[in-house]
Amino acid sequence: KVHDLPDFVYFNHSIHVNKGIGCASCHGRVDEMPLMYMQNSLQMEWCLDCHRNPAKNLRPTSEIYNMAWEGPSGGKNVQCAPTGKGAAGSGTTTAQSINCTVVAAKPEGSVETVAMETAPAGARTFTSQMELGKYLTEQYHIRPPNELTSCETCHR
Repeated sequence: KVHDLPDFVYFNHSIHVNKGIGCASCHGRVDEMPLMYMQNSLQMEWCLDCHRNPAKNLRPTSEIYNMAWEGPSGGKNVQCAPTGKGAAGSGTTTAQSINCTVVAAKPEGSVETVAMETAPAGARTFTSQMELGKYLTEQYHIRPPNELTSCETCHR
């Protein structure tokens, strides 16, 4: 066992997975570890740091299990658009109602050649992880630390 959390700590993987936190954000690139080791401490301060700024770790839910996910960078952008599928009849977006795809970044100085009709309605293109993360924070309805009002959220 790599992580041995105290008995009073309750950790729910599903809420993190459903809100766009990939496995590698907490556990590291286990696919590249010849021998499993503890990438992060998973102590309270480490968790609070992520809750204070989740944007740096958020990814499209389609990329949760992709250990190699790196987010938008100079050579690739990420385009996200609502799918039109909100929470069961509520009209609100959920993590599953946002579709994101990696698209090639246009070369600097080039003219945009992609026709507007090829992009889904309401699509936004992101060139940095922080832009994408802030957008996903809103779309996934991630609560800031001051809204996690009960200690029982994490502690038994």
